[in-house]
Amino acid sequence: MKAIVIITGSEFVQGRKQDKNGLFIAKNLFERGVDVIGIIISPDDLYSLTNYIKYALDRSDLVFISGGLGPTSDDITRQAVANAIGVALIYHEEWLSKLKTEYKKAGVEITQERKSMAKIPYGAAILENPVGRACGFIKVLDDVKKAIVALPGVPSEMEPMFYNALDKLGLKEKKKFTQLYRVFGIKELDLNYLLEDVKNISYNFSPKGVDIFLWEDNEKEFLQVKQKVKERLGSMIYAEDNTEMEEVVGKLLKEKGLTVATAESSTGGLIVSRLVNVPGSSQYVLGGLVSYSNEAKINILKVKKEDIEKYGAVSETVAKQMVENVRGIFGSDIAVSDTGIAGPTGETPDKPLGLHYIGFTDGKETKVYKEIYKGSRNDVRLYISQFALNLIRLYLTDKERSFNNG
Repeated sequence: MKAIVIITGSEFVQGRKQDKNGLFIAKNLFERGVDVIGIIISPDDLYSLTNYIKYALDRSDLVFISGGLGPTSDDITRQAVANAIGVALIYHEEWLSKLKTEYKKAGVEITQERKSMAKIPYGAAILENPVGRACGFIKVLDDVKKAIVALPGVPSEMEPMFYNALDKLGLKEKKKFTQLYRVFGIKELDLNYLLEDVKNISYNFSPKGVDIFLWEDNEKEFLQVKQKVKERLGSMIYAEDNTEMEEVVGKLLKEKGLTVATAESSTGGLIVSRLVNVPGSSQYVLGGLVSYSNEAKINILKVKKEDIEKYGAVSETVAKQMVENVRGIFGSDIAVSDTGIAGPTGETPDKPLGLHYIGFTDGKETKVYKEIYKGSRNDVRLYISQFALNLIRLYLTDKERSFNNG
């Protein structure tokens, strides 16, 4: 059985947001033995989405669509499905009645736009939304033995509705067992050597490290492989799902009741920005200083001018003073700093592009790590921010740092 996933939203095709629903849907379909042959990102354009649905129906047995079921003018999934298969949209009367009741209780007028969230293609079966107001649907095309599944774009709404759809389609049972390990702190070649005896494995390398995907058809074999990989990678594993490093660090800081501050140069505030992306971060992030210029390092962070002149802004000495002084300024329990050359210019004979010094202190001990990472400017900045966050993670989990990245 083949499937194509369609993700709707102009924000995705314009690079304003990164899709994660496609990953979730594809992974779960793979586990159930469905061959996902493509993921399509469609803008909020009726003509484009209609044609993508037709394309997907021509080439697959199942079409999963996520997004575009709300009440606004750019929510066009219902109409696109109806256009693609040549049926009318009708109201699901029970869902419409539920919407009227909810809006009345909230003292909100139920406009035609809000009523549209109860519309489904003729002959479709409703997928009730357990937490939202837009219903989804399954439309089975009996004549060609194909089906279209339409789901909201909000993950908290989409995921339970997706599992409900799998049940209705007879795809509840898992046929493959999978595991994701997110890893930071090992070179690509070293990782290949370390796991060369693992058969069903794939890698996704990025400045954030490596995402390792395992799969097996046999559950017993899967558990054995999973344990083997976990033992070999050890503390390099920072997540066993799609959790980001900043979420892992945030959870640990909350659990330990500790606070953090940052002093950044090359990363330009990316470290603290990632930390505060996590809800509840005000409990542990006290602040961050972006000391991009030498003057800022001297005047705000109180780095010694003579040390900058002697060793340069990109040096172990400066990174050490930055991290210790920012901790003192904010009164945090721990702190991190970075200073480096992100490129594409700025290198010298003894300081190559990608060179960084990352400082860490808990007030009792300060360590500065030298790293050289080659890549585009923003890839370098992202890698260094990941490196700094990982130092915090390892400290909070009492793990010894042993990085071999290059």
